[in-house]
Amino acid sequence: MWTPERALPGGWVRVHADRIEAVGSGPAPRGDGASADLRGLVLCPGLIDIHIHGAFGHDLMSGGEALSAVSAGLPRHGCTSYLPTTVTAPWPATRRAVRAMAAAVRTPPPGARPAGIHLEGPFLNPLRRGMQLAEHMRPPAEPDLAALVEAGGGAVRTMTLAPELPGGMDAVRWLRARGVRACLAHSDATFEQAAEALAAGARHVTHCFNAMRPLHHREPGLAGAALALPDFTAGVIADGVHVHPALLRVLWKAKGWRRLCLVTDAMPGAGAPGGSYRFGGQEVTVREGAARLADGTLAGSVLTLDRAVAVMARAGVPARQAVRMATFAPAAAAGLAGVGRLRPGARADLVALRPDLTVAWTMVGGEVVWRA
Repeated sequence: MWTPERALPGGWVRVHADRIEAVGSGPAPRGDGASADLRGLVLCPGLIDIHIHGAFGHDLMSGGEALSAVSAGLPRHGCTSYLPTTVTAPWPATRRAVRAMAAAVRTPPPGARPAGIHLEGPFLNPLRRGMQLAEHMRPPAEPDLAALVEAGGGAVRTMTLAPELPGGMDAVRWLRARGVRACLAHSDATFEQAAEALAAGARHVTHCFNAMRPLHHREPGLAGAALALPDFTAGVIADGVHVHPALLRVLWKAKGWRRLCLVTDAMPGAGAPGGSYRFGGQEVTVREGAARLADGTLAGSVLTLDRAVAVMARAGVPARQAVRMATFAPAAAAGLAGVGRLRPGARADLVALRPDLTVAWTMVGGEVVWRA
């Protein structure tokens, strides 16, 4: 059992209602709570995805039905909590999506729980737009920031922006003052600008190496800042497509398991058959494990978190540490309390993994919601 602070061979966990009542190793004591049989399995905290746009054929920007379908499907991949994430879109559509996501946070659908909202855009740099539509991007201004945070009704937890845009540093400070975590990506920031954003209160790089200026030995940029500045946490899309395995190892060596978060950046084709999907206002083709626009630009991923853990392990990261990067690290980076650890009082979100890191069963809030 991985808690994730320590390994407990022959470990056990006792669950009462929706909480972990006790954790230990050796013979499990008698009590009123239910005990899980872990023979041949490794028990871990439920996986947490803090950057996901959709899956199973559904785009989270479309609201209620999509949120229900994604929540229902994620536990088969060990995911028990997630931050539904927006994509740059026309302003009215963004506000509608935020309100729908906020409703799901307040009244979670069955399955994996929306734990807050991640806003990615529209305050991004068109020079590093990736697949997102530049025509809907804009520099951050306080009235627009306030409108989105207000639409979220207290559910907006993280916002990705480009700090080098006019008003970007002020936006970081504004968000920090209101308890929203500023994340950096889709940015052409220099190393110095990234360091300035860190001083202003930004603490996380959304998907390291992607949608930012390439790492250069004379201008490290945002990617270099993520590697070199210890106060930054970093997300990485570990699908074997977005980032080469050698750089996955570099990130792990630089950040350690406490500061590196596995994210999916998943789009509607994740967990669904290959083919054509509508995402971010554009047609995206899923083929050979990648989602791309017609010009070849990567358009999110078809990654799931269980596979991200396996990819990191294949890249040379110890499996226990890879699991930590999908549990403890994202919970800490997004400020999610009561999840990401196995300890008394935490929510009983658990995943049992086979030795090959595939998912045997998943529990959310004390209830087994998926079993292979």
